[in-house]
Amino acid sequence: MQDRDHTNEQERCISESIAELQKVNKQLAKLLVRKEELTDQIIGALEHDHEGQKSYEYGVWKIEVKTPFVYSLNKKLYESGDIKLPDDFNPIKESVSYSVDKRLCDKYMMDAPKKVRDALAELIDKKPGKAGITIKERV
Repeated sequence: MQDRDHTNEQERCISESIAELQKVNKQLAKLLVRKEELTDQIIGALEHDHEGQKSYEYGVWKIEVKTPFVYSLNKKLYESGDIKLPDDFNPIKESVSYSVDKRLCDKYMMDAPKKVRDALAELIDKKPGKAGITIKERV
């Protein structure tokens, strides 16, 4: 009987939490849209129409506006060699990035010799990330 009560309480808690979380997610989506609208209105009213950052004072408020541009490279076209830029006018910098294969890291932390595990522990910091839940309605 006690197991049944616990299961019922657990089901009630989960279903109420899911319902509330769905409502909160819908509210957040609407609020984010409204935030973008208000941001655009303020930037327009301030006539801030350039890239960069500038501070404005309006009454008791200090308004800091940031309007960056995001640059992205058509990597496929660049690497194809169809377009050649002279070195003096090439703003594209090649970079190397490193990433950790989580699956292998966990495996090696269990199976590797102690010396290797110690080296991995020095090189790689593992900490919990932000938890998240996505709830989709079943059809």
